[in-house]
This record gives sequence, C-alpha cells and structure tokens, in this order.
Amino acid sequence: MTGAPTDPDGTRDTGGALPVVRRATDDDLSRLRAIQAAAFPDPNRTLLRTGVRAGLALVATDRAAAGGTDGPSGLRPEPVGYTLFTADGETVYVAELAVAPGHRRRGHGRRLLAAVAARNPDHAALRLTTRADNERARAFYESVGFREAQQLPDHYDDTGEAADGVLLVRDLE
Repeated sequence: MTGAPTDPDGTRDTGGALPVVRRATDDDLSRLRAIQAAAFPDPNRTLLRTGVRAGLALVATDRAAAGGTDGPSGLRPEPVGYTLFTADGETVYVAELAVAPGHRRRGHGRRLLAAVAARNPDHAALRLTTRADNERARAFYESVGFREAQQLPDHYDDTGEAADGVLLVRDLE
C-alpha cells in the first residue's frame, strides 16, 4: 500500500493532521470573524453571529497544530475554518464555507461539508451558491460532488459591481 491512508470522507491523512470538526461557540466568534474577513469581500458578521448562536455553524480545527483534540492546558484549539448552514424541507443550504489562508488544501473544507451532511441525514441534497468566476471554489465543489444547477445573473453585489453566481447542488445518499 502506497501513499497516506484516506479517512472516510476521502481526505488524505497527512500524518495525523486531519481536521477535527465541532460545533462553533461564542468563544470562537473573534477567530471566525477574521477567517470570514479574509474569505469574503463584504463579510456578514450578523449572519455569522446568528448562525453560531443558533447552532448552525461548525468549525474545523487543526488537530496537529493543537497536539490533539485539546490544546495546551486542555484549551480547545482555535478554528481554522468554518461553515454556516441551514436545513429546510429536503435540502441543506450551505451559506458560508471558509478556511483561513495558510490552512487551505488540508481537508478542512471537505471535512466540514461531510460533517454538515452527517448532521442532516434526512435531507436529500446540499445546496450552495458561489461566484461564477471563482474557478478555485467551483473546482473544489466539483471535486466533492457538486454540480451546477442554475446560473444566477447579477447575484452578488458586494464590491459595488454586480457579479454572476451559480447554484451548486450535491445529492446526499
């Protein structure tokens, strides 16, 4: 057997550095705001705070950086990524997914999406929107099973200039 082992959601294990996913708490908000500001041109802090307080936010922490599931003195490691989601009817809508620069491409986004799906087993699909011109995000979402369902002209206007979006969907099994 060659290469690193793969965990159940398809993320390659890079020597014990798999992210740990847990529910976000108010104590995480300052770190989550920093991640949000680095990821989005016009961050919605109210959405982030509301999602955390409603139990609709998950965070990924880097287990390797913290020396395990708890850091020194039993403190929780700081989040390196998060997702906000809401579930209604048969779908789960992923409102935000962000990973801090310097922690990307380590499985955090994949693990967060897998955790959202696992927490919503009675739903048929995950949905999200992203900018049509964000090739890196679209390639990531396609790599985890999302497909384009609809084009959304002028969906974004967070930089003072309208930008198209796309609705992406992934069936849950």
